[in-house]
Amino acid sequence: MQDVTWSLEAGIARLTVNRPDKLNAMRDQTAEELKRAIFQIEAEPDARAVILTGAGRGFGAGYDLPAVDLSKTPDLDHVLDTYFNPLVRKIRQSPLPFVAAVNGPCAGASIGVALAADIVIAGRSAYFYEPFIGLGLVPDAGNTILMTRLAGRVRASGAMLLGDRISAEQAERWGLLWQVCDDDALQDTATAIATRLAASSRDAIAATKALIHAVAEPDLSVALDRESVEQGRLGRGEEMKAAIESFKAKRKAG
Repeated sequence: MQDVTWSLEAGIARLTVNRPDKLNAMRDQTAEELKRAIFQIEAEPDARAVILTGAGRGFGAGYDLPAVDLSKTPDLDHVLDTYFNPLVRKIRQSPLPFVAAVNGPCAGASIGVALAADIVIAGRSAYFYEPFIGLGLVPDAGNTILMTRLAGRVRASGAMLLGDRISAEQAERWGLLWQVCDDDALQDTATAIATRLAASSRDAIAATKALIHAVAEPDLSVALDRESVEQGRLGRGEEMKAAIESFKAKRKAG
């Protein structure tokens, strides 16, 4: 694997998006490697809990827009159906409990991946950002259902339609986070939570997680499919192409 690393110690798997030079922006390969790593972790008989985090100073900057080839029409619905939606489904359906340790920026598709975890914590400097509307796109990777169910329709609408940054403290008040802690304590806090999970009944956790998923997001797959359809449609439009070209130009100039 090039974009992802994982290790297993004392029943706790630490799964890390390892593209720190890109603020852990995810490309198709990243999502595929994350999903493959989860299958590998589940196959380990000693694995009892998973910590999901990002290397360096960010959890994830969403989809890697500079990697989008604008010389041809992007098939964003194919990207979601093949890579990102299966990853979100896998996290939610895994019998293992996931702890997302959000360090620094968490934007776009990375929010969906983080909120798919069972317990989400964040460092005090972390923030969440929904950039999709500004790019002529819709929120994806489960954003529309996960954020709306957790934060409520009005707050989710404000976050997605306006694209303002949501601080860690604000995210905690909205119900997106279990806990906010000091940045230098984030990984230790995640380890402490995962250690408690690892010491509990594996079967009971798996069953409880499945029951929560069935009540909270019984229509997750339907929402993911709807996001894919709309993203595919908008991804073939001129507004998205112009927005990404502008994004690339600003990044190059900066």
